[in-house]
Amino acid sequence: MEAINIIGRGVTDPHIRVFGDRAYLYASHDHSRDSRRFDMRDWQVWSSGDLLNWELESILRPEDTYIGRPFTGCWATDAVEKNGRFYWAFSEVDTDARRHQIGLVVGETPTGPWKDALGRPLLADGAVETSVYDPCFFTDDDGTVYLLFGVWQYYIVAMADDMTTTVGKPRRIEIIDPVGPYGKGKTDDKVFLHKHGGLYYLSWGAYYATSDSLEGPYAYRGCIVDPARMEARFRDVTWPHGPTQGRHGSFFVWNDQWYFTYCEMCFSGNRYYRDFWLSRVFYRENGSIEPIVIDSTAGAR
Repeated sequence: MEAINIIGRGVTDPHIRVFGDRAYLYASHDHSRDSRRFDMRDWQVWSSGDLLNWELESILRPEDTYIGRPFTGCWATDAVEKNGRFYWAFSEVDTDARRHQIGLVVGETPTGPWKDALGRPLLADGAVETSVYDPCFFTDDDGTVYLLFGVWQYYIVAMADDMTTTVGKPRRIEIIDPVGPYGKGKTDDKVFLHKHGGLYYLSWGAYYATSDSLEGPYAYRGCIVDPARMEARFRDVTWPHGPTQGRHGSFFVWNDQWYFTYCEMCFSGNRYYRDFWLSRVFYRENGSIEPIVIDSTAGAR
């Protein structure tokens, strides 16, 4: 895992999607190793043919979107393919104005070039009763693409076939007895949805719930990060609420093996200048997920 050439560049909030024979990392980008607040001035796409060596493919700047100016709130992103085109959703988070919105760009390849699909947000601030950011795409078995987003409360909405409009209003997702890095009854931001073995897995960082229905409700199942299964440097240099906090990431399949990729701060020691890491994922017969191993070799092929 040490061979990854991307560590130390502030590439974080990883959503990895596999298109063809390459893995594509859609990420936010912490600006400076010296930052003392979240300072993210662009979004990036990287690609890899082996999950070890990564190439920077394209950079999306806020001035190239409806935002139209330099901006430091370029938060998490995700991408999906539909009808031969690629759609990349991004978070616009203005903490000073308390505005949170989701935008959308489109390209003919997984790496662009990118064009703002609407000239305005796809989902504007105030669309639901939670902050509108941290998008996640999910494609169900029938080919319908859904968008999930939110913090503390998560919402889901179907995308129209044109991928530039939504179908109906976003619906709140019910989670039974959730737990998160801040304790019982609380989730987090960083929502993600994937499907395995007939179950839908809704995750917020390292915590997850399952349902046999896309619509839910989802029952809390556990946390995939166990400090006892972490190499010391990963466990000891971590977030204020411990090593289960801050694990914004995504699940994906590569060569028939499932992985979880997530934020990591142990290399910089600065929660505002993060990297990403990845670990293998194994599912138990009852549908639960074994705690992942986080160490220097966990992500090796």
